[in-house]
Amino acid sequence: MPGCDMISELPDSLLTQILSYLPTGDSVQTGILSKRWKNLWLSVPALDLNCFLIAYEDDEEVLFTFVERFLEFSPESSLLKVKVRCRPRMIDGFMDRVGTMISRGTQHLDVVSRNCYLEERGIYYACVEFMPMNLYTSKTLVYLKLSSSGLMDPGLVFMPCLRFMHLEEVKWRVHLEKVLSGCPVLEELTLARDTDDDYALRNDEFGVMRVRSRSLKRFSVLPLREVRDYHSRVECTLEIDAPGLEYMSLGEDQFDSIVVKNLTSMIMVNLDIKFVINLYGFFDPWDASKRNEIRGFLNGISSVRHIIISEKTVKALDLYSKGGMIPKFNNLSRLEAVFPSALLQFLPAFLECCPNLKHLVLKVAHSEEMNEGLELTDVPRCVSTTLECVEIKDKFEWEEGKMKVASYFLENSVVLKKLILSPTAYNQNIYEKVNKLPKRSPVCQIIHE
Repeated sequence: MPGCDMISELPDSLLTQILSYLPTGDSVQTGILSKRWKNLWLSVPALDLNCFLIAYEDDEEVLFTFVERFLEFSPESSLLKVKVRCRPRMIDGFMDRVGTMISRGTQHLDVVSRNCYLEERGIYYACVEFMPMNLYTSKTLVYLKLSSSGLMDPGLVFMPCLRFMHLEEVKWRVHLEKVLSGCPVLEELTLARDTDDDYALRNDEFGVMRVRSRSLKRFSVLPLREVRDYHSRVECTLEIDAPGLEYMSLGEDQFDSIVVKNLTSMIMVNLDIKFVINLYGFFDPWDASKRNEIRGFLNGISSVRHIIISEKTVKALDLYSKGGMIPKFNNLSRLEAVFPSALLQFLPAFLECCPNLKHLVLKVAHSEEMNEGLELTDVPRCVSTTLECVEIKDKFEWEEGKMKVASYFLENSVVLKKLILSPTAYNQNIYEKVNKLPKRSPVCQIIHE
């Protein structure tokens, strides 16, 4: 009926559920709608608070009054979701309030702290906002995301329901291994380490991060939030021992060395690393210690079925191959790789390590150092026996090279079913030339997407 407020007719439980999807500031503003809505936001089972919007010291009292009112309005009800963005300076007692929030049965906790510094006699000292101790024994927490927070050693860690954990640039005072040991059903872990933690610099025991878990299925290392053009001051080794791990993504070089063990369930690996932290430099291929480390890592992931590798990883593997053989990936059926055009000569040698490959997605990146004398003559086993689909993507400005790459697969792939050419790599003119090339496989289709 005209003029009828249908939304206000909904029950409080449904309205508060709807408001839980809004930032708390927006939820509060609904209080001006009518008397019915005035205090409805206080019953919302979620808190999404951006303390960064509190600009002045005098407003801290306003912030605490707001938080206290929210927490005291219905102390027996559950606070299922908490999302807090802390200020760029510490607020004494605020983490105690976060502890109260956790004790209210929180299932989803997302806290972003800020790097804080105190000045004393012209010297700036880093301050850390440590998470409250009841975090480590939460019986309800399912999702945990922390950024720039500190984690103390609580003595006991037991989070029996935690399935997802995201830890970004955390200040460690407890070993990651101990935290994970208290998370018996953890399935997904995401890390981005703090490369400049002064405490870790002074304590060698934090020179190793151990990811040990029998329940873990997904593990990722994220790029750092800030690009840093220098080597980390804190040397650190990453050890991964997770027999149930299925998906692993290493998105940046943050560790001086990587050791993997018992990765027997791997399905997919995404690598964007060059096995050395230095932003621009690569490792010495004749360094026996580094070669052994890389060989051990490659052997450890050799059972994987699907690999994605970036341009810098391809460069690192080409460099490694000059001093050691790349192990076989006998289970690998799908490969996605970014090859700089100057390293296309390395492609057959790399495919030799994938004897049962069925699907290749090849992204060719333009290189300033073009290999005008490109000759692809070696034919690895997968090309002649198992390769069924090849996709060539991205811009590839060297027309002669485009023809040679397409011709190589058409002339040598016995069971090839599809050669898919991206229009960003092959224009209509070049596609027509490719379409006239001889094909070894009688059932091969050349597709121009």
